Amino acid sequence: MNEIALKGKQRVVLIVIALGWSINVFAHNQIGTLGDPASATDFYMVQCSTDSGGVTGRLYTQILDGTTTAGGGKISVVSEFNGDNIIDATTASAPVRDGQNGPASILPGADGIFLMFVHKLKEGVKDYNVTYHCQSSEGVHTGTSIQTIQDQ
Repeated sequence: MNEIALKGKQRVVLIVIALGWSINVFAHNQIGTLGDPASATDFYMVQCSTDSGGVTGRLYTQILDGTTTAGGGKISVVSEFNGDNIIDATTASAPVRDGQNGPASILPGADGIFLMFVHKLKEGVKDYNVTYHCQSSEGVHTGTSIQTIQDQ
């Protein structure tokens, strides 16, 4: 009887681990803080690749201003595909500190490197949470990884 109960507990643990892993596969968030200078900018390279979701057709981004105090001005995320002159941007929601993501930005592209910049234009520390997803042109999640290039 103990052996059966243990197997049942093992199943529950495995299911919880599997669910946690599968949720993380589809949730890509970059949490960061921009320092006090008005020119502070964080810079990331997002690598999009073909996987079971298909061939990449776009990069989805959305930003949440997680700052709880006044200062720092509006925060935004700007994306560029592979050095092309195709650029898209989105800002955090207004009013600030409402706990809501800003509008989504969808930048067309393909498998390869997307450049992602998070910046502000006023002095003051800003906390942020950027949601990013490489997607097929139909909106299905594709291979996504990120590398920090600059953290200010």
